[in-house]
Amino acid sequence: MKKLLGMFTVCLLLVGCGTESEEQLKDKVIVALENEEYDKALILIEQNSGDSQIDEETKNLYAQLLEFKEVEEARSHADWDGVLEKAHTLLENPELETNLKTKLENMIEEAELEINKSIRENFEQNSANGDEEGNPPPGEPEDTPVSLKEKYLAKLAEVEKSVKEFDEIFDQGIQVEMTAAEGEIFSKWDMLLNEIYADLKKTLPPNDMSKLREEQHDWLEYRDEKAKEAALQYKGGSMETLQYVSTQAQLTKERCYELVELYMK
Repeated sequence: MKKLLGMFTVCLLLVGCGTESEEQLKDKVIVALENEEYDKALILIEQNSGDSQIDEETKNLYAQLLEFKEVEEARSHADWDGVLEKAHTLLENPELETNLKTKLENMIEEAELEINKSIRENFEQNSANGDEEGNPPPGEPEDTPVSLKEKYLAKLAEVEKSVKEFDEIFDQGIQVEMTAAEGEIFSKWDMLLNEIYADLKKTLPPNDMSKLREEQHDWLEYRDEKAKEAALQYKGGSMETLQYVSTQAQLTKERCYELVELYMK
């Protein structure tokens, strides 16, 4: 197992404990991980370590196990979106233990299959209410079909129109009110972005969604970093917060348009 022997320099773990020998504890933890007895591995570390004795590598493994338990918890509740989000986050750890990595990859595959299954069942159910092409049963009014992209282009236009109400505040130039207005604008675009992302999770193929999830994670870091950089020119001044929120709002707006244009049909 990856780095397992190196990660368990248990002489440090046993200081002040006296309940296990170095080799006994090491062997027990290794066996627990190999047998996928993660609760047992956690208990072994907790019972045989002191706050000041545990080494950094063991702390890292302990943190990995705690995060892994969160993924398992999401899986037990069939929270497949939660499984994907938490598992991908944990997989970003370059020091992730091999046994955990393999298990996480299996759970991601399972989650993507379950999500895809749910999408297929919903489609079949909708088709059953009409004909094979999804048309309404005879005698029922036929709605003009609206694509997902058309739906969100309309929503983008609605938000664009709604934020116009803040123009007067910006014309007046009262900074406190301008900062509050930018906060409201950011909130509107952020809510729409979350709505767009939620619909994409329902419609994109699992592999495409997996790639988008990673891309979105990187984009969120990029957005906040750009906002910090923009605000730095006013560091310590009254304009710092205003510039930070304004940049977040603008980049979030641009991301909404980008996701609709690139991923929706």
